[in-house]
Amino acid sequence: MDLEPWNPWKELERVQAEIDAAIRSVLEKFQRVMPEKPIAFVPAFDIVESEDECRLYLSLPGMEEEDIDITVEGTQLIVRGEREAPFDRSGVTVRLGEWRYGFFERRVELPEKFATEFLQATYYAGVLTIRLPRKEGQTEKKKAGAEGEER
Repeated sequence: MDLEPWNPWKELERVQAEIDAAIRSVLEKFQRVMPEKPIAFVPAFDIVESEDECRLYLSLPGMEEEDIDITVEGTQLIVRGEREAPFDRSGVTVRLGEWRYGFFERRVELPEKFATEFLQATYYAGVLTIRLPRKEGQTEKKKAGAEGEER
């Protein structure tokens, strides 16, 4: 019989360790498929579409702008980069390691209604923002309401 009181933080640490192990397993599979440049982490990505444009937001804290590469191949937007650890990992014991470092690549298929030749990218406070305007004549039609008025 366990007489130690339940500690929710200890339980969260156990769950986090299981999630980390699952992520490592998936990344090891990627490494076997792409051994030349193993993917170390997958940054969070949001895509927001408005009447005039498409905006993509990528969470890249701790990175320098010059370490981020943005390319367009056909209708595919590709963002690549490499995030370095903020400390020398040799000769230290990492007690808790939740951040991921190393190479990443995100690919997004873009609808042809966006003008990739006018792509604009800015990087501020760890967030990469990519803006793509709609092509001429490709503006989003507003849906008509029950009485036929525009919303």
